[in-house]
Amino acid sequence: MRLARLIPALFLAFAPLLQGCQTALPRGERQAAHLAPEHIPFIHAEAKRDGEGNYLVSWVGAGTGAVTVYAGADRDVSDRSRPVGFGAERGRVLVTNLAAGPRWFFAIVPSQGSPLVVADRDLHLASAPNFRDLGGYRTTDGRWVRMGLLYRSDQLDRLTSEDLARVAALGIGHIADLRTSGERRREPDTIPPGAVHEVMNVMADDEGSADLAQVMKLIRAGQAYDYGLGIYGKFVSADSARNAYSLLLQRVSEADGRQATLFHCTAGKDRTGWAAAVILTLLGVPRETVVADYLASNAALAEKNKKMLVSNPALASVDRALLEPLLGVQPAFLDAAFAEVEQRYGSFDAYRRKALGIDNALTLRLQQTYLAGGN
Repeated sequence: MRLARLIPALFLAFAPLLQGCQTALPRGERQAAHLAPEHIPFIHAEAKRDGEGNYLVSWVGAGTGAVTVYAGADRDVSDRSRPVGFGAERGRVLVTNLAAGPRWFFAIVPSQGSPLVVADRDLHLASAPNFRDLGGYRTTDGRWVRMGLLYRSDQLDRLTSEDLARVAALGIGHIADLRTSGERRREPDTIPPGAVHEVMNVMADDEGSADLAQVMKLIRAGQAYDYGLGIYGKFVSADSARNAYSLLLQRVSEADGRQATLFHCTAGKDRTGWAAAVILTLLGVPRETVVADYLASNAALAEKNKKMLVSNPALASVDRALLEPLLGVQPAFLDAAFAEVEQRYGSFDAYRRKALGIDNALTLRLQQTYLAGGN
């Protein structure tokens, strides 16, 4: 791969039951679980697939009563006739012998309160390792981001036929491409059948930021970290960035809750990372969870970055330590974007209204579509 293809990727795209011990939860949390029938009485829940294709489903609840777990290949787990496990307020279920092809979702159903559907956020796509579900996070008011409706990813041009079939099965109706014109020209998206592809060029006003000679000069001078900080500031300040993220949110709000939306750049970490942070923040997900989702790109891209450095002699003369700040994501980069929001607009709420054009009605529509549970 020529060096010209590397820079955007580096710098812009940037039913056995295993019961756990019972943990006493605050009395207020227990009482809250009984306030409304639509309340989801779980504090934590997740599903993780292991290397053998088994799934560990775990949860911590508050006032759930007995819990039953079901598995299904649709995002609602509509067939709940055969349980795959049982538990109490706090539990773990190891689910085995599921078919290898579909993406599996798990309904965690309490006897008191509303059920919660979870899935492994990682799609485990070898040709798009940073392809992840943005759902499965709890908000500050106790609701949960629905799974199977919002996806974030790295580049799609390398999708194998097997991975493309798996992406097509996700029911994606809209793909938002956040990349520059040069990236799209060199590595055009592989689009799953039925999906609408739309360009939302975050850096359209400043594609010169990817000038090869200039970027490499900055890296060799040890300025990669500062370069990254500056790019994140532009995600907030640049007109093209505001327009792109505003359009993305408009498209996401227009979805009917049946088809999913995918947004991506080249590495799925920087432009895509800020898009994910904005969406999760709008939905009421706490900052520490937003940061955790952002930092998950580091593990997702580790092997891809390793192969890239080994297979590209153009980078052999560059000290790995100089490249390191831009190979993954840094907490300070995301902090820089939020700081730019505070400096320019005074608050995130003002940013979403004045810069992104997202009024209260649109915010409410987003929450109604993408959040599960009462508040």
